[in-house]
Amino acid sequence: MAAKKRFVRSRTNRLVGGVLGGIAEYFNWNANLLRLIYVLVSLAIPTHGILGLLVYVVVMTFMPLDDSRPVGGPSLRDLFRGGTDAAQDSGRKVIHDVTEQDIKNQHKDGE
Repeated sequence: MAAKKRFVRSRTNRLVGGVLGGIAEYFNWNANLLRLIYVLVSLAIPTHGILGLLVYVVVMTFMPLDDSRPVGGPSLRDLFRGGTDAAQDSGRKVIHDVTEQDIKNQHKDGE
């Protein structure tokens, strides 16, 4: 059985809040074309984009964020929580018991 489509903000196809990317994913439209149409319509309204910006912010406030797909990298929330376990296991080598030496006091020929 296919998964039911949900009307959510996109985590992957976003420029500001993911609203237009989420709408484009829901209807299988091109997100960049939808963004262009939205900006042109917003500028064509006599309030010159203020109403379009207000509508975007209201929709972004009430439209839930897509939680079905995990995000690959750390988010802004991780900065305040101290990071995630995935960020700590980055595959890098950890060096222990390292001593520090001043190279300015050593001669080039080792004397």
